[in-house]
Amino acid sequence: MKRLQFAIGSKMIGEGHPCLIQTMGDQKTDKVDYAVSLTNRLSKMGLDMMRFSVLDKNDAFALKEIKAKTMIPIIADIHFDYTFALMAMEAGVDKIRINPGNIGGEANLRLVIQEAKKKNIPIRIGVNSGSLNKYRGKTASKADDILLALDETLEVFREEGLEKIVLSLKSSNPHDLEEVYTKAYEKYPYPLHLGLTESGYSTNGCIKSALGVFPLLSKGIGDTLRVSLADDREEEIRACKTLLRLAGRRKDIPDLVVCPTCGRTLVDVKPISRLVQAKLDAVFSDVQVAVMGCPVNGIGEAKDADYGIAGTGMKDTYLLFSKGKVLGQYQKEEALEKLFKMIDEYEKGNLQAK
Repeated sequence: MKRLQFAIGSKMIGEGHPCLIQTMGDQKTDKVDYAVSLTNRLSKMGLDMMRFSVLDKNDAFALKEIKAKTMIPIIADIHFDYTFALMAMEAGVDKIRINPGNIGGEANLRLVIQEAKKKNIPIRIGVNSGSLNKYRGKTASKADDILLALDETLEVFREEGLEKIVLSLKSSNPHDLEEVYTKAYEKYPYPLHLGLTESGYSTNGCIKSALGVFPLLSKGIGDTLRVSLADDREEEIRACKTLLRLAGRRKDIPDLVVCPTCGRTLVDVKPISRLVQAKLDAVFSDVQVAVMGCPVNGIGEAKDADYGIAGTGMKDTYLLFSKGKVLGQYQKEEALEKLFKMIDEYEKGNLQAK
């Protein structure tokens, strides 16, 4: 089936386009300065689209100012009051996210669709396992219950003539995702937003999300992605990037290899690795970088790394290496400076090659 493609603000989604990274604001949207700062900071890490909840009129009015001060597409997340969706579109957002089950009835849904069509704004339809209401238990599986609910909603969209639709079929159980998203991918031409809802804090949430979405990403299913964590939003972006790189869905994401340290390690790997990670957060190439604790395993186990740094057995003294070859021995600050310069040159070379 040919997949639909269309623009969401400055980004293209759908057939032939990269899977885009998404997250959501974690404070009330009318805190404009915070919302703008968070969005711009995360966009430098590779965030493609930012979603904000609209709880009241103040949030809806804030979207116009947020939109004016940020560079990536802004999405309004609407529940319960359809008028907030209309206000958000008037504020200039790039996409609306609604749950048809709580938008206030079909008549209100049609008003939202008509306005979106008039303003050429896509709508993401979110049908979650926790909000099935009258459809729960109507079929042989939870996945089919979700698709049944979705079919009824999509009929309204078809009648109104809006095709710029993104589907979201989330669950808090990672084992539910493969069936429902695979069936949706086979049945509908619309782009799909992947994610595990309420996955938990960093470690648990990353593992559960990976279990749910990685099989889908590996099969080419999914056009946008969020790893929903009860954690700093930076961790969500890093988790998304890791999943997309490992699934072969993005080629512009670095790989950081870090040893777990042991009794041979006489340098403090953890702060060094965090400094390197912070550097790589703003790098958009497939460079592989290693941070290793000692020369015993460092250069040997990380011989495939494009560039690496390893402890020498002397305090704050490091070896720099590339593809298993030692480049020199330096003190900490000089070693990091040289490593970062090599990373920059690699990225520059990649950009020139393109």
